Amino acid sequence: MKTAFQIVLIVSNIVPLLTGILVALNGAAFFVDADAIDVGFDAQIRTYAVWFTGIFLLSVWIAFNIEIAGPVLKIVFTLVALAGLSRVYAMYSLGSYPPRTVVAAGIEIFTLIFIPWHAYVLKKMRKTKPVS
Repeated sequence: MKTAFQIVLIVSNIVPLLTGILVALNGAAFFVDADAIDVGFDAQIRTYAVWFTGIFLLSVWIAFNIEIAGPVLKIVFTLVALAGLSRVYAMYSLGSYPPRTVVAAGIEIFTLIFIPWHAYVLKKMRKTKPVS
């Protein structure tokens, strides 16, 4: 169970890593026509891209430090889910969005599953740990 958790955690966070790298390099042009971009918007998008990359790095740290990572995991994935909810709010407030935005919001909200799964893995690890 521990290994499955680690693999899913790392693999599922390859998307934010790749998105972060591509957007950091390409800026807002990754999403919209270059003619529609102002400098402030581009800078903001590139900043968010670095945070996406950071989510991957934190996920790797969590995967290899399962026993002590609980608080960090809860903070990271609660923030990711809140980001997904903010997308939903934007869709509700502003209208139709591209399908990839709807999918991204769903994935971000679904990452909350890592919180109870982590607790379950820890519980199983404690039960199978030999008594010294």
